[in-house]
Parts: sequence; C-alpha cells; structure tokens
Amino acid sequence: MSNDRLLAFVDCNIVIECLFAPMHPANAIAVLAANKHLDLVTCNLVIEDIEAEIIDRATQADDLGVIDVYAQFLKQIRLKVMPDPTSSLVKETLHKYLGIMRHRADIPVLASAIEIGPNLILSDNRKHFNDLVAERSGIPICSSEEFLALLMSGSARERLGSKS
Repeated sequence: MSNDRLLAFVDCNIVIECLFAPMHPANAIAVLAANKHLDLVTCNLVIEDIEAEIIDRATQADDLGVIDVYAQFLKQIRLKVMPDPTSSLVKETLHKYLGIMRHRADIPVLASAIEIGPNLILSDNRKHFNDLVAERSGIPICSSEEFLALLMSGSARERLGSKS
C-alpha cells in the first residue's frame, strides 16, 4: 500500500455488488483499486460474509463459476485482508456504537475498521454505517456512489485526508 493513495475499508456489499451487478458504482471502485489508485482493506469477518453470499447465490443459480471469478477478482483489486478484532475491542465498540449502529452483527466489522484506521469506510449499507457512526469514529463513511461523487468533485483528498 502506498502512502499517497487513499486507504478504504470495504464492507461486504461493495464486493457483492461488483460480482453480481456489473453496472453498480462499486465497480468503479474496483477499477480504481485494480489500477492502484486506491488501496482496499477489510477483515476476515467481511470475507466470510462475502463467501457465504456467493455460495448461496451460486447454488441457487446452479452456477459455481462465480467462485473462480471471485478468487481472480480479489487478486485484481489487491484486497488486503486483516485479522478480525479482539473480543475486547468488539465489546468496547459494542458499548460505544450499538445505539447508533442499529445492527449488532456490524459491530465487529466497525471495530476492525477502527483498529485499521483507514481514510474512509465504503459501505452501501448507509442505514447501519451512517453519519452518526462516522462522526463518533472520526472515519468518514461513504456509499460507493457518494465516494465516486466526492472523487468527481475533486475534494476527496481534502475531505478524506491521506494515511502516512
């Protein structure tokens, strides 16, 4: 990862949209990452969620080819997978964020993102990863569409900073 690129923590829905919705804005994020204009990071919990969704969709459609596509996709976007947060960090995050996060299952994912300290969190689930969570954590949160709009406006670097 480069210090001059933004580091984005990705939630599972970003990867799922890339795999199953070719015209979704998340695909532009994948292109940015594949071309080394953006660094992506996540945790094992997110990978487990992605893989469960892929298996579910693939078996329903009777097409397991997406599993190979997924493996190649992860290499292309250079997704760095970090270990899950410790139970003490998850407990601390639960106490601090449950009232505003609204979904207990996302607390460990948020704990991981906070521990990693990215420039932003990318999630298309803005009901759970909302502006109150962003404000309290000090980490901007954007949907894929919001992030692309920020890039297009030219203000991404000043609004999201850079990791040193």
